[in-house]
Amino acid sequence: MKKSRSKAILIIATLDTKGPETQYLKDLIERKGHQVLVMDTGILDFPAFKPDLSRDEVAQAVGTHIEELIRNREKGRAIQAMAEGSKKIVQQLYREGRIAGVIGLGGAQGTEIGTSAMRALPLGFPKLMVSTVASGYAQFGTYVGTKDLLMMHSVVDILGLNVFSRTILSNAAGAMMGMVKRGAKIEKPEKKQIGMTIYGTTTPGCMVAKAYLESKGFEVVAFHPNGTGGRAMEEMVEEGILNGVLDMTTHELIDELVGGLHRAGPNRLEAAGRKGVPQVVVPGSIDFIVTGPASSLSPEYRNRKYIPHNPSITLVRASSEEMETIGNIMASKLNEAKGPTIVMIPLRGFSYPNRKGEALYDEEGNQAFIKTFKKNLKGIKVIEIDAHINDPEFAKEAAQTMEKLLLEYKG
Repeated sequence: MKKSRSKAILIIATLDTKGPETQYLKDLIERKGHQVLVMDTGILDFPAFKPDLSRDEVAQAVGTHIEELIRNREKGRAIQAMAEGSKKIVQQLYREGRIAGVIGLGGAQGTEIGTSAMRALPLGFPKLMVSTVASGYAQFGTYVGTKDLLMMHSVVDILGLNVFSRTILSNAAGAMMGMVKRGAKIEKPEKKQIGMTIYGTTTPGCMVAKAYLESKGFEVVAFHPNGTGGRAMEEMVEEGILNGVLDMTTHELIDELVGGLHRAGPNRLEAAGRKGVPQVVVPGSIDFIVTGPASSLSPEYRNRKYIPHNPSITLVRASSEEMETIGNIMASKLNEAKGPTIVMIPLRGFSYPNRKGEALYDEEGNQAFIKTFKKNLKGIKVIEIDAHINDPEFAKEAAQTMEKLLLEYKG
């Protein structure tokens, strides 16, 4: 069949161990008229067939040679070098407009290398990893990161062709070709984009804020601050995609402090300030820690107020000391902001279970945060409202404040 597209689909695989499977995948895609480039990232033996991009080219992209990596017998170093080399080559191929999508095959090693390259590609660009580790108890969030990277579980090991592996590889080829044919791209937005963080515990208020801002002609991009969502929002701020941030749910900061499940890393709540992007910041859901099932709680947490959020997640009330520390942390981060920043504090509670009469309400802890936060903020406007975070009057005022900052901002 005549190849009808100038851009190729790139296959990333270790051809020393995944040669027949890669060849099979390549043939499937080419038979449908797509061009294919194959990049070899193997570090054990010679490739099963000649790739378009050799493993030595991948190693050379980071200033080394494949012979040196093999000779040193340091598998971890070799994998890291191949991951970095793949990333550089894929970025170059993308910049040159030579690829339309990327698909990878691998076990743990191949998945690490392939997804490292895929995470360097922008949102909307087709990326798919067929992997033996795309399931199980081990977390694979490190492979996906904050990108729209599709992980397909291979079910059987990628070691030889059989009735199962052929079917799964055929489905993977179809999925990749479908994405490439669709050719979806992140379009240049016509409206100003506002990033907003939203949790189940702040949903009622956030829905009110979202509706108001959309009625005024803005587009709201919602992020779930579960450790990944907050990082994704910060990355979009860094890339200049978002015009403003309504950070209604800054929960990830408390989990970062105490090691909760939804921690987003030490740089959360810094991007908008560093880039000078207008931001309205609310202490949404900073009053509890996200942990695992109630049966797994430590003795210390069992002695605190807590509620099961679902069978897998328990919300544990943060102590007054932890709330005080978070006040210090948030203030120090916001004090570095270079752009318009306003803090809004709902005096009647920061999440749905943190309301008078609810399971996680603790006025002493709330006040410990508020007093410390206000005391340490320098030159940043603070608006206190005698309402709960989910009350419509608070949410609407937060949205109106965001709107005002955006309309006034000339940066």
